[in-house]
Amino acid sequence: MSGNTTAEAPVRSGVAGGVAYAAYDAAGLVLGLAAAPFLPLLRLTRYGRGLAERLGRLPLAARGLRNPVWVHAASVGEVLGAAALVEQLRQHWPDRQVLVSTTSVGGRETARARLGADAVMLLPLDIGPVVEHVVRALRPCCLVLVETEIWPALIRAAARNRVPCVMVSGRISARAATRYRWVRWLTRAVVAQVSAFAMQTDADAARIIALGASPARVRVVGSLKFARAGATESGSVHAVALQALVSGRLLLVGASTHAGEEQMVLDACVPLWSEHPDMLLLIAPRRPERVDEVSQLLAGAGVVCERRSTLRQAVARSTQVLLLDTLGELPNLLPIARAVFVGGTIVPVGGHNVLEPALFGKPVAFGPFTENVALAAGALLDGAAGTRVHGAEELRAEWSRLLRCPDVADQMGARGRAVVTARAAVAQRTFEVVRKCVDESA
Repeated sequence: MSGNTTAEAPVRSGVAGGVAYAAYDAAGLVLGLAAAPFLPLLRLTRYGRGLAERLGRLPLAARGLRNPVWVHAASVGEVLGAAALVEQLRQHWPDRQVLVSTTSVGGRETARARLGADAVMLLPLDIGPVVEHVVRALRPCCLVLVETEIWPALIRAAARNRVPCVMVSGRISARAATRYRWVRWLTRAVVAQVSAFAMQTDADAARIIALGASPARVRVVGSLKFARAGATESGSVHAVALQALVSGRLLLVGASTHAGEEQMVLDACVPLWSEHPDMLLLIAPRRPERVDEVSQLLAGAGVVCERRSTLRQAVARSTQVLLLDTLGELPNLLPIARAVFVGGTIVPVGGHNVLEPALFGKPVAFGPFTENVALAAGALLDGAAGTRVHGAEELRAEWSRLLRCPDVADQMGARGRAVVTARAAVAQRTFEVVRKCVDESA
């Protein structure tokens, strides 16, 4: 599975696949028709942002593209992971245009700010006529799906229009594989129409094959998130200005936290403030819509908190917690942190990007639920650059050690950076899979 993919083409879905797709299309149309009367009301809410794009209307920047490489990344983490691949596309194919689509609005804004694509848009709803219209309008030379992005109608529309589809940095967790098996009648038809799979690990490769992918079209190349070394903007004018606002404080970071994890991080820090009164905790909730909830939690705990969005000058000396309620700024503050905890790992979410802090040479702590980032978490643990904690007391002990021993923190951070840079060739390997599919379809 780790060798080169062959020239075997994706197969047609057959009678069973046709029935599966018909059922999927019917369900999509029924749901779409049922939702239609509520669309005017939806436009008035935050969920209505980008509604026209979700319904298949191309943004102006996308209408002038000619046979672009279409890269789809779900949200912020996947977008940042795709940055190294987009760099490879620009380097090797300077004359080809790049379109990036995302599922979330936050992902779209991050893509606009960080990827330098020719156009950025929200992914249209996965309804047959909608995605068929978009694919025919764009005529991409390739559709690249980052991580676990299996959209049946989109993949079929690509196949119908002879657009090769490639899954890159592919990840199928054991839990996701179980869910897909419940609809195996559809899953097998979908994966049969994907031209190539560039998976993260042998386990991911085995699962996608079990779901119906031909072994000849599966290759293990690693995670694109390993390829982000050097692709940061920590030295930008904006980053330097932001860092100056917390200059001189001992900074600890709770990144991508979910409900329950903010309380855990706070409980870990309360005993540390008596020993390190200048310590500042930065909390960056994974979902921006939870900011008010977290703010209320902090107020109830009696800690002094400031929000990033209202910060106009240096953080007050009395401030204990800085609540990051803006998008895309976390990487600008990681370079000056002493240590970082990555969320989605104490609660059973599966984990978020544990490599990002390591890129900046920071020790990384995370909980036991890391199935979504198993490869990265394992590499950090094996490299003595990360620590697995199971609650507030273990996190407190780890952070106390790193606050007292900055040399230890620096050594862990250096090992983490080495783990990432040693695997940075994954972007080149991923590009080669994409290039081969495009060449074979020409």
